[in-house]
Amino acid sequence: MCTALSIQSKEGKCFFGRNMDLAYNFNQSVMIIPRNYKYEDKVTGNMVTNKRAIIGMGTVIDNHPAMADAMNENGLACAGLNFDGYAYFEEEPILGKLNIAPYDFIQWVLSNHETVEEVKKEIKNLELVNIPINKNTPVSKLHWMISDKSGKSIVVEKTKNNFSVYDNPVGVMANNPTFDWHLTNLNEYMNITPTQPRETKWSEKNLKALGVGAGTLGIPGDFASVSRFIRIAYIRANMPSVEGDKKSISQFFNMLDYVKMVRGGVITEEGIEDSTIYSSCMDQEKGIYYYRTYDNNRINAVDMTKEELEGEEIKTFSYLSEQDVNYQN
Repeated sequence: MCTALSIQSKEGKCFFGRNMDLAYNFNQSVMIIPRNYKYEDKVTGNMVTNKRAIIGMGTVIDNHPAMADAMNENGLACAGLNFDGYAYFEEEPILGKLNIAPYDFIQWVLSNHETVEEVKKEIKNLELVNIPINKNTPVSKLHWMISDKSGKSIVVEKTKNNFSVYDNPVGVMANNPTFDWHLTNLNEYMNITPTQPRETKWSEKNLKALGVGAGTLGIPGDFASVSRFIRIAYIRANMPSVEGDKKSISQFFNMLDYVKMVRGGVITEEGIEDSTIYSSCMDQEKGIYYYRTYDNNRINAVDMTKEELEGEEIKTFSYLSEQDVNYQN
């Protein structure tokens, strides 16, 4: 489970982020991967040098960074979302292709590119191979949303039949099924509107909406991926013009709250409560990564421009999961 979102402010500034919906933590923290950081390509065994500084939420497994969502110093951003049951990765490298592991996809996108158009061009030479980081960490089944600071966005999915790159006209993404199916399914909700229905007459009976919000009657309210896609696409399509960074960030997190998973609402097959363990919002112009955790509603921020962006070591920041309260008296 997960939901991704991109929006633009009145000034044209772009913000990108996601809800991370999981039944467990993955030792996550905000990390800055500097230029010239080197890591091992698990497919080829070669060492890869990071070309652009990257900030995002991720973890380090056996000295290997694995990012869940991130952006680079040029404002290009990417998030990986669960795609179980649909994602397919090759068992062996494909001759003539650049073969990488799926957990390195975000790193490849952000290290090597500045815009969505560059990614669309170069991804034709790419292949994803099912090689784990170690024997205890299976490869996650993912698809990805990528957005740049011009507002352009794409979705990348590899299934058994296709390696697909979709233009993303709605600026949102969820989980299963495939992205083209989600876009088609939007047609079923053309009647949803933020405005009130007009009074009408059936025979001798005058009918009037029962309370504010009657125009949204029929919008799905459950936690399923299909329903979350509809809700976040609807609220983004009807987002008011928002001026300034602070109001844009506030709007962004409130929109993600509209599709947030609350503990107790969904129980996994293993009997564990699923929830939105964190929500992120990236200022793609300023290079600031904002996030909130399930147990700490305060917005925390890490500004990559305040750090050294050249080097050989990853810098991590404490993951703030304990609620702090602003007492006013």
